[in-house]
Parts: sequence; structure tokens; C-alpha cells
Amino acid sequence: MQGSTSNQGMFWSQARELFEQIVSWLDSDTICGLEHSQIESKLLENR
Repeated sequence: MQGSTSNQGMFWSQARELFEQIVSWLDSDTICGLEHSQIESKLLENR
């Protein structure tokens, strides 16, 4: 069962890293002036 717990931790770690990247991007000046559809397209690229 130890291996399963380790794999879950790695999954959540990767998911959290992606989440933080998205939040950072949304909080940056980079998205100023972008249309809603452009922001949505960029978010879908990260899937």
C-alpha cells in the first residue's frame, strides 16, 4: 500500500504545481487586454 500512497502524493504534487502556474499566469500582467476566449483557449492548452 506504500507505493500507492507515494503515487498519489506525486500526482497531487504535479497537479498542485500546474494549478500554481495557472494562478500565477492569471495574476500576471500578461493577460491584460486578452479577450475571454483567448484566456480560455490558453487554459485549455494546459490540460
